[in-house]
Amino acid sequence: MIRQLEQRLELIAKISYLCLAICTFNPFLYISPVQPVFVKLTLVLGAGLIAVRLVRYRTYRKMPCVMIMVLFCGSFVLSAFMNRQYGIVDNGKWIVWTAIQFFALYVCDVERDIKEYRKEFGLLSHIMIVYSIFSAVYSLWMLITRYSGMIESADGEFIICGFTWGRLWGNYTDPNYGAEFAVIAMILSLLFLVQKKGILRILYAVSLVVNYLYLIFSDSRTGEIALFGSTVVCVFLWVCHMRKKKRSAGEYAAALAGAVCIAVVLLGGEYLVRSEYNTRLAPIFAKTFSQNDKKQAERKKPDPEKEEAKTARKESAAGKQKAATVKQETSAVKKEVGRKEDLEKDITNGRFSLWGSAVEIWKTSPVYGTGYSTVIAYAREHTPETYLISNPQGEYISVHNAYLNTLVYQGVIGFLLLLAMAGRIIQYVAGPVFQAQTEDTFCLTAMLACVGTVAIAMVFLLEGIYTNSMGSFVLWTFSGYLVQYAYRKREETAS
Repeated sequence: MIRQLEQRLELIAKISYLCLAICTFNPFLYISPVQPVFVKLTLVLGAGLIAVRLVRYRTYRKMPCVMIMVLFCGSFVLSAFMNRQYGIVDNGKWIVWTAIQFFALYVCDVERDIKEYRKEFGLLSHIMIVYSIFSAVYSLWMLITRYSGMIESADGEFIICGFTWGRLWGNYTDPNYGAEFAVIAMILSLLFLVQKKGILRILYAVSLVVNYLYLIFSDSRTGEIALFGSTVVCVFLWVCHMRKKKRSAGEYAAALAGAVCIAVVLLGGEYLVRSEYNTRLAPIFAKTFSQNDKKQAERKKPDPEKEEAKTARKESAAGKQKAATVKQETSAVKKEVGRKEDLEKDITNGRFSLWGSAVEIWKTSPVYGTGYSTVIAYAREHTPETYLISNPQGEYISVHNAYLNTLVYQGVIGFLLLLAMAGRIIQYVAGPVFQAQTEDTFCLTAMLACVGTVAIAMVFLLEGIYTNSMGSFVLWTFSGYLVQYAYRKREETAS
């Protein structure tokens, strides 16, 4: 009875966290009273679940990587303590959120039946698919009607939405996060399109189409790289498992080449659709909805002191995330999709400068770092000329690379522990996943591809850690499912 209640609490806590992530990266829900409710609910449920698991710690300590995660949280505590002169409360809040990601989302009951977690995976996946369809369709409608908006929150934060600066932000607070989530939704939709029968397959087909279109018009290179990587993983592993007999090296090479070709075709399709839209449809929509443009141009501009709109927000106790600033004024609604002018000036869009700045700051505190929420205050004192805080756009809380973020925030200790976590999970799941029977293959491959999508996005975004995003949810929840599956299979083999 107690175990059943614990399982239900686990599922409810995960659904609550997913809803929190959705609200945090939806511009309309973020400023609504709904988001703070999910912040409090997720904190209570997450803390409650961890407390229950502490009672049965002998079971949960068997979960691989748990001790490394405990050490990582300890490293976070050390960084916060050593930088306490710059403030300790916000760092403390993020230590709690990190613990929830590790010990509520990732950690699973290794003694539980694999099929039960597969049902849980199915439910959570369908929530994401349905939401992605709604967001993609709504975003595409914004593109067609040429809606471009900037919403002001109660605390003066400006949030962009719609079709702005040649990119489809749509129903997401940042097109890169939206594109990443679209790729994840496409992977899950393809999985269920293959597995399921009946009328529901229409839902999955619609999801594939609308999310692919959102990815195209978001003009997100992060999303494109993630799509390429996840496509190669899915196609290669699925093809390799279609035949049970052992394959030769040449056959594996052919499967890999085929997977790469399919990924290239998908990327080529993106550029073709964008080109056709800019040439044929954009002028038609511009003429049809020109009145919309006029209304938007007549909108009152923000006060000069508040003009720097924020796109990647740093989350506080209310789960909110301050952002790196963007351009000071909103340009007129562009007809075409694309950022050619911006990228001609700097093809990395400032990322190389931020990454160089990360190394500069890290060198001043290489062992335990600057702390997460205190990095700006630390940089002002120790590296006042560094790009992170001294650039035309404003101060950044993130260097747009989750791995370098960890190096800066928690020093070499936290960085090595993060690498140890990743290495341990990969080493533990590789054998059982690749040796899985056909009935498990599609599901495991989809999970692996989703986790890989987030890992790729982490190279370019504040993602996976130090943020309550949909990517963070997928990374830790799906990694937990993979590790739990591997544990059960290893136990079966040993017995």
